[in-house]
Amino acid sequence: MSKVAVAGYSTTEFAGAINESMDELVLPTTMAALEDAGVAEDEIDAVIFTGQDTYDGAAISDGQKISTGAAYEKPSMRIQSGGGAAIHQGAAKIQTGKFDVVPVVAADFVTSPARTMNWASHEALYARPIGQNADQSYGFFTTTHLDERDVTVEDLAETAAKNYEAASRNETAHRQEPYSADDILSADPVVGPITELMRGPQLSLGATVCVLLSEEVAKERNDDNVWVTGTGLSSDRYRYRDMSRRLKQTSLRKAASKAYDEAGVTEDDIDVAEIASYIPSFELLSYEGLDFCEEGKAPSLVHDGVTGPDGSLPVNLSGGPIATNPPNAGGLYQAIAAVQALNGELGDVDADTALLADNDMYLGEPARSDAVLIFEGGSA
Repeated sequence: MSKVAVAGYSTTEFAGAINESMDELVLPTTMAALEDAGVAEDEIDAVIFTGQDTYDGAAISDGQKISTGAAYEKPSMRIQSGGGAAIHQGAAKIQTGKFDVVPVVAADFVTSPARTMNWASHEALYARPIGQNADQSYGFFTTTHLDERDVTVEDLAETAAKNYEAASRNETAHRQEPYSADDILSADPVVGPITELMRGPQLSLGATVCVLLSEEVAKERNDDNVWVTGTGLSSDRYRYRDMSRRLKQTSLRKAASKAYDEAGVTEDDIDVAEIASYIPSFELLSYEGLDFCEEGKAPSLVHDGVTGPDGSLPVNLSGGPIATNPPNAGGLYQAIAAVQALNGELGDVDADTALLADNDMYLGEPARSDAVLIFEGGSA
């Protein structure tokens, strides 16, 4: 079975408003990623898009990106559950032995009100009629977290603050201000205990592309690549009336176990991580789900600086979704950040092994899909 390399990538700067059209975002980003990987457009075997119709403003929206995403007359498919799942799918194609070059393409460019788009993405029969959106779900979740675990709003604010500190060092992040915990606690309230600075920008616009290569092709071009050595996917169905169960992060635990086993590593081998933590509670509970700590010990990792940008296990050197929150491109953006950390391009960290924990919780729905990927640097 062929190993899979992340051989090239490109990402734009993300912002709340942009002047570029979809084509003006996707085409140069795709071309830059292909150039970085050292491959030509005619060498592409298939293309994976990641996104949702609602956030693209059109039905069958991946069709809009066929030409600018280098997928004309190529097999292509769209993955709706995030960039981590899209990379998993691209790697699976290569591991069949039938594909050698597979770009993964994502972009956010639609400027409709974010809460409206989020509401429209919710389940139609029960959730939409009551106006359910992600912020409300995040509020329910955070309230349960505070009620049932030894966690305080100050812990949440400190978690958000260390993400903003990392984002201030990342030139492509949307929010680059190093907000303090006091700033975060005093920000405008959103819902329940969550303030405006405890969750990401309503919408981050930009594009990101990575290029996956088979081992044979990657070694022809460069013997020093970052490799996808383990992937795990899992889904679960949570219920609003059973928020306590969501605290256990069962689908994340299953996905992480699969990824660790496939890569032949443990949590102790992880040097740097990117986690799709749309609110601080998700990040703290993900520490437990990924076995970075025992239950109830997550806040100490933040307060002791372990998961800060200068810590021994930096989490979200990109700044995470709290700083940059593109609904289509978020997972791919964080995957590239993990690879950049391994390549010495992001953060001040000497890392050999990186982890991505991605999910589709930007929707805020009780249903959840998790993808955990392990990246390792070095020659094949």
